[in-house]
Amino acid sequence: MKNLSVNSKNIDTVKWEEEYYKYCIFDSFTIEGIHVDSDFTDCTFNNIEWYWGIFNIVKFINCKFNNCVFKGTTFPDCLFVECEFNNCSFEKDNLDGDCEFENSRAYNCKVVNTSGFNATIRN
Repeated sequence: MKNLSVNSKNIDTVKWEEEYYKYCIFDSFTIEGIHVDSDFTDCTFNNIEWYWGIFNIVKFINCKFNNCVFKGTTFPDCLFVECEFNNCSFEKDNLDGDCEFENSRAYNCKVVNTSGFNATIRN
């Protein structure tokens, strides 16, 4: 999908599995318990609240995350390349479960005023 704009009005139309998103904007919605194995290039995520999500082997290339909150979300084997995280937080869920980043790597990412992002950072 190219140039897609996703918000709370059309979030139900998004296919999160086996897709490729480029130049898309994901803006101002809350989502819970979704499994994602799509890849994202040059996408922007603004004001997203994601609870109990699973991003499985997802590639984020040159993506921007602004004012996003992830609670109890896991990112196994994900790859973050030249991404920016601004004013984001990766928090415990209501059962005290952390966000997890098992085998995830971040290359040349910019992390500003963001807490809990625990991918292995490499520059």
